[in-house]
Amino acid sequence: MDGETPTSSDGTEKEETAERRRKRRQMLWQLLLDWSPVLAELTKIAMQQLP
Repeated sequence: MDGETPTSSDGTEKEETAERRRKRRQMLWQLLLDWSPVLAELTKIAMQQLP
């Protein structure tokens, strides 16, 4: 272990995991918002096709 940095502690690992989770959730919401007009149009077309 000459000059190596020690592994991160549990607290730091939990913080990093929480940060990754927040970023992933934010990215999913942004994707959903970006595609919402398309999804709305597809839903409208599908509803028109129902008898």
